[in-house]
Amino acid sequence: MTIRKVGVAGLGIMGARMARRLIEKGFEVMVWNRTAARAEALRSAGAAVAATPRALAEACDVVVGCVADPPAVERLVFGADGVLAGSRPGFLYLETSTISPALSKRTAEALREKGADALEAPVTGSKIGAEKGTLLFMTGGRQETFHALQPVIQALGTKAIHCGDTGMASTMKLIGNAMISYMLEGFCESLTLGRKAGLSVETMVAVIQASGYASPYYDFKGVAIKNRDFDTHFSIDLLVKDQALALEEARNLGVPMPGLAAMREVFQAARGRGFGHEDIVAVVKVLEANAGLKA
Repeated sequence: MTIRKVGVAGLGIMGARMARRLIEKGFEVMVWNRTAARAEALRSAGAAVAATPRALAEACDVVVGCVADPPAVERLVFGADGVLAGSRPGFLYLETSTISPALSKRTAEALREKGADALEAPVTGSKIGAEKGTLLFMTGGRQETFHALQPVIQALGTKAIHCGDTGMASTMKLIGNAMISYMLEGFCESLTLGRKAGLSVETMVAVIQASGYASPYYDFKGVAIKNRDFDTHFSIDLLVKDQALALEEARNLGVPMPGLAAMREVFQAARGRGFGHEDIVAVVKVLEANAGLKA
């Protein structure tokens, strides 16, 4: 299969950057977004604009889905004018949204009934990775579909790990975002304690990063906390959505996750204070306020 025309459905923080990257890599790109005005900048960059997800699928060899949550995927794929309605034998769908394993399986099964196929491929690397083409893809589905989609995946990322059958990659992404929750909560609680005791953020990060519990993540988020930079790379709203999906899957499998359940309430508190649209590191503001610290 030669992939020439690639559609991108969903032009948020990640999708818009992925579409631009595909244009830069020489693909014929068509885009669709629920709010049509978001497509105009990409039209100016050379992309065609589809009126519906169905029209997007009908015109393209591959459609990349990148939307916010499972209801948005339901509408995108299964709506009357959705991707499924425009699919056909040989058509491929690359699902980069973070959704439940069950929805990933249902999407793939529905497309296969029409002679098409889907590869679940949630990503990590945030908006910087989408812009620079350095995303990590976690993929699940048929090996032949994984290989067929390599031209698109390689244009958008530097590594793709095939996790197994459909559903395995969605599970892996939920595991990853659960781990981010643990890391960020521990980091922010610890920095809040240190600040209350009189330590500077710079000193604490320097010690952490020189130790056995260092992580590149702490450099990135430590600078954001120091500079009070809560510009969104990955929003609190979306992380809470992913925490809920992880807890749902844990219940389905009989796996207790008491730590994640407790941390979700802290992030929910951040949403309650109006920080939901901000970057996940903005959760530190809730912890600081509860400790009586000023920004």
